[in-house]
Amino acid sequence: MTMKEFFTQTPTETVPELALVEQGARPKRVVLLIEGEIVGDNKGDEASEEHGRELMLHALASLGTVKNVPDEIILLHDGVKLILPESECFSCWKSILDREIVVKACNETLFYLGKIPEDPRILCEDMADLLQDLLTADHVVRL
Repeated sequence: MTMKEFFTQTPTETVPELALVEQGARPKRVVLLIEGEIVGDNKGDEASEEHGRELMLHALASLGTVKNVPDEIILLHDGVKLILPESECFSCWKSILDREIVVKACNETLFYLGKIPEDPRILCEDMADLLQDLLTADHVVRL
């Protein structure tokens, strides 16, 4: 008995319109969610935080050159700080935006910080709209 026959006792077919990913394909709409300035949890030591910053810098820099990219990047909470000029990652955004990846930053966080993005291609949206984007995505990747 195969896995497809396990529940139905008969072979089942995947309906392409309902499948998240077809054989060998990627999900239809992928959203990358970034909520912080570092990758991983800060364990309270400088080495862990520094390593997390390096990983974030390498991850964002790679989005300018890698083959598969997300359709959209959503920046929430401290992740919004990555688009500000004082961030080490600031230089990565030009190549990301040049690839026509949609980048959205949380309006409420920007208001709290008293900042606006320098690049007009970065969309500022309310948390409610960003939540709607996350809920309707085919696949969300949290960095």
